This record gives sequence, structure tokens and C-alpha cells, in this order.
Amino acid sequence: MKLQKVSLFRRLLKDTRGQTAVVMALSMVAFIGMAGIAIDLGHGYAGVQLLQASTNAAALAGAAALPNTTTATAQVTAYSAMPGEKSANPSLTNVTVTPTFKCLSTLTTNLGLGCATATGTPSGSYNAVQVTQTAKVALSFGGIFHVPSFSIGATATASMSGGQNTAWNVAIVLDATSSMTSNDSGLQCTGTQESCALLGVQAMLQLMYPCASGTTCTGTGITPVDSVSLFVFPPVETSQAKDYYTCPTTTPTIEPYEFQNVTTTSPNYNLPVTSTYQVVPTPLGTTGHTIAGFAYDYKTTDASTTLNSSSYSVIAAGGKSGCNGIQAKGGEGTYYAQAIYAAQAALIANQAANPGSQNAMIILGDGDMSASSGLKADTGTLNGTGTSSSNPNGYHSYAYPSALGQCGQAIIAAQAAAATPNANGVNGTRVYTVGYGAKTSGTCSTDASYSAYKGIQACTALQDIASSPGYFYSDDGNGCQSPNQMNFTQLKQIFQAISRDLTTPRLIPNGTT
Repeated sequence: MKLQKVSLFRRLLKDTRGQTAVVMALSMVAFIGMAGIAIDLGHGYAGVQLLQASTNAAALAGAAALPNTTTATAQVTAYSAMPGEKSANPSLTNVTVTPTFKCLSTLTTNLGLGCATATGTPSGSYNAVQVTQTAKVALSFGGIFHVPSFSIGATATASMSGGQNTAWNVAIVLDATSSMTSNDSGLQCTGTQESCALLGVQAMLQLMYPCASGTTCTGTGITPVDSVSLFVFPPVETSQAKDYYTCPTTTPTIEPYEFQNVTTTSPNYNLPVTSTYQVVPTPLGTTGHTIAGFAYDYKTTDASTTLNSSSYSVIAAGGKSGCNGIQAKGGEGTYYAQAIYAAQAALIANQAANPGSQNAMIILGDGDMSASSGLKADTGTLNGTGTSSSNPNGYHSYAYPSALGQCGQAIIAAQAAAATPNANGVNGTRVYTVGYGAKTSGTCSTDASYSAYKGIQACTALQDIASSPGYFYSDDGNGCQSPNQMNFTQLKQIFQAISRDLTTPRLIPNGTT
């Protein structure tokens, strides 16, 4: 009996049936644990990527709104991962976002990107924004170990501009009528309105990129990036246009708004060769308008923070000590349409010589157009002139060129420029307008009764000339306010904003000083 018990015990010890199931059960617990850790790590990694992407987007959005720090803060929040915002994700909870505005000297040194005075809250001078976000990511299996979630963070820094290398041809069209000879009230500068406008042009040129990084922008054989040309209205005598950039003591003779032939079927500037709107560089030749190339020597390098005082463009913009640059002389009223067609023709010509470039036109004026006495035709009868007997078909016509509906003609001219495709078949000219003392009371003088935009106000006309409301700026001198969220009232700020608008914000390394 005893031997039988021992034998049974030994058999039980030798019996291995069911051990595999035990081993498998224990292994499955380990496998499930490791799988849970892997899944939670995957959730965490995905959460970090989502948070970093939203932080990058928030930083770029905030930088695009600078120097309006109030708007920039709102844009940072709008593109953050906060609940209900553009980058929100249900896997990210307890999100916080903090923008910090910075003035980084490296950007000034390497990109020529100065720190702009803030127009919102907080105040100060900035050229970049750093955004920090924190969040929690829920864990699927972490609760087993009493760790239901873990915290993550992300930081991104973006500069206001410098992120786009597209070459631009920029035509700057300045009002040089008698109203610009008045002294500014002191809100813009202590000189004439024309000199205040030129300070804005100088501020813009300082932020632009004339040539490729690391190269010299003067001399021959340079491939331009941002090239510029200055135009004035009324037109001036072509042979004397150099008086604006050779620092003489006299200003060019003002010419009327003259048309060689008013029966031309398609709108064009049609100006006699003895007159010019384009003053730097000047049109070449004596028998026709051979458009000179735009200038790109206004800075010696793209990173330079000062202007090249030897550049004709800088001299004409009043940037050389002892030289006044462009001066308002008056003599004729304001008429935009012909100048817009002239600037557009020059832009198209320069774009053909600079493949891949885009066109922009910046027009500064007070908005009202009333140059009826300054318009004349060499051949044919100008619309909007004469009587019902002497000009029965065109007496009340506001079709370009006409003495009537001058604000409407300018709007149509600018719309045509914006709609004209470039050499690649896309992207017409981007038209910006800057109202300097534009009025909101009363209608444009020549558009009260006969106009494509009958009864339009000067302020509204400037807005409609711009390619979009966001490209219209105003100093708010006479109640004319820009509808966009970057409603600067300082001409320097306005021209700087336009310059930055020609490029895009860019992400830069965190820790940049």
C-alpha cells in the first residue's frame, strides 16, 4: 500500500500536462503589459507631434500679425490646440498657450529685420514671437499603474518675415500734387507731407531684400530679388526727371495729364515721350518709351540695415543727407488712372526680364481725383469735355480717358492690373493703397453724376483701388480708416507692414537671440 502511494506521487510529479497553459497565461500578461506600454507611448508620441504642429502654426500666425501684438495674441490662440480653436484635438486636454514677444538681434543682423514698434498690447518693439504650449495626453493602460495621463510641452519661435524668397517688382506711385506741399500736422514728421511720405518709402526699402543672401547688391551681373521703381503724379518732363536723384536745387517741370491719342481701343497710359511718371529709373530713348529696369542697389547687401546713399532710388526717396529727393510742386490736380496704367506697363516689362518674379504696386494719395483742367488730348476729343454740340458722343462719357468719373477710372485701372496674369499665367499685380489725409465726407469731385462708381467717396475709392481690403492702409488723418486689423496710422509703420507682407513669417530655432 505504501509503495502504491509513492508511485502515484511520482507519477503526479512527472505529469506535465497543463503547464503550457500556465506559462502562456503568465506570458500573455507580460505581452499585454508591453503592448499597453507601446500603445501609450504611441499615444504620447502622437500627442507630442500634434502639439508641436499646432505650436508651429500658432507661432507663424502670431508672427504674421506683428507688430500688432493684440492681434498677434489673438491669432496665437486661434491656431493653438485650445478647445474650440483651429488646432484643437480631443487627445490633447488641459491645454495652455503662452506667447512671448521678442526683439532678436540675430534677425536684425542676418535678415535685416528690425524690431517694429508694437501697435497693441503688450507695448514694446518686436520682430518675433515665441509660443509655448502644454497639454496632457490620456493613457489607455496607464491607469493600471495609477498614471492615467502624462504632461507634454512644445515651443516654437517665428520671425515676422524672411520666409519667402519670391522676387518682387515693386512700383511705388507717389502723390506730388500741390496738397503734398503742405506741412504735416506733426503726427507723421515735422516737414512737408511729401517728405513724410518719403520717410515711409525709406522705411520700406530698409526691410526689403534687393539681392540673394551673401552677395553684393551693387555692380553688374546681379540677379535681383526685390527691385523697385519710383513714380510720381502729375507726370514730369522726361529730360528733367534726373533732377530728383542727382540732388540738384530745382525740381522737374510738371507736365499735364496728356494723351497722344484718345481713340486707342485698349486702355494704356498713352503719354507723350516728353513726359514721364517713372522717375527712378527714368525711361530711356527719345522716340518711344523703352522701360528701364527697376533698381536693386538701394542696399549694398540683403542683410544691411542701412540704405545705400549712392543709389538713385535712395536719393530720390530723400535718403541721402543734404538731398531733398522727390518734391511736390503741384501745377495739376490729381488723376490716378494714367499713372496706374504706366506703372503696370513698367511692371510687366520688368517681370519679363526677371522670370519667376511677382508684381506689386503701392499708391499713396489723398483719394480725391479732380484734375479736369489738367487733362488734354493731342489727337481726338477727350471724353467728359466739350459740350453736347462739340462732343455729342463723349460729353457725358466717363470711359477712360475722361475728365469725368476719375475715381471710377482709377478703380477700373487697378482692377485690370490685378487681373492681368504674370508671365506664368497667374498672380496679377498686387495693388496696395495708402491714404494720406483722405476724406470720408463728400464724394469724389468728378464722380458725383457720371462715373462707373457714381457718388463714391475718396476714402472708399482708395479702398476699392486696392486689390483687397487688407491691402488698403490709411493714416486716419481725416477719418478715413482701414478696415483691416492692422490699421496703422504712421506712414513708416504702413510701409514697413507692406514690406513684410511681400514675404512670409518663418520658423527659427528656439533660443535664437
